[in-house]
Amino acid sequence: MTGRRFIKSHLPWQLHPREIDNVRPKIIYVVRNPKDLCVSYYYYCQLIHRSEGTFEECCDIFLEDQAPIGPMWAHALAFWKRRNQGNILFLKYEDMKRNLPTVIRQCAEFLEFGRALTDEEVQTMCDHLQFERMQRNPAVNLEPLMKDSPIIQNDAGVKFIRKGEIGDWKNHMDSALSARFDDWIRDHFEGSGLEFDYE
Repeated sequence: MTGRRFIKSHLPWQLHPREIDNVRPKIIYVVRNPKDLCVSYYYYCQLIHRSEGTFEECCDIFLEDQAPIGPMWAHALAFWKRRNQGNILFLKYEDMKRNLPTVIRQCAEFLEFGRALTDEEVQTMCDHLQFERMQRNPAVNLEPLMKDSPIIQNDAGVKFIRKGEIGDWKNHMDSALSARFDDWIRDHFEGSGLEFDYE
């Protein structure tokens, strides 16, 4: 094929083609703080995989590195340690929420768009990427895949694109569970230089 191709993937580094280290395609990697990530993953599992466990049980699986997605820390650190390669742009979800125009410009420059985006173009993209707009988009919300979900049938307001907030973990975790996450984060990320924003 000629021209550029774009692929979205949740695969960990080791499941990408082995040639990736030599070919070095451009990769934009987005990481989210582990507490909010676990909350999001819990709802994802309920909606898509029809899981029936409690949130606390999901956290146990996550903290024991037994989630089907694999250990979150290993996933993130594999890309983090390559962040200074010219073909990797490492972003934080929280930065996109706080300053989307800057992140849009970073991505355009990284992908060699060819010219600087105008303020109007950036604003158009920000409008298009508004969380509320994505939440109303049936394709983004995977509504055709989830129409038979008992959760959707019991609560028509439930969406795949749920809240997208920074700090929603506070609505789900008590201080003891939050402390368990703090210990887990310290065990796996201390000394790496990768730090997270939680609110």
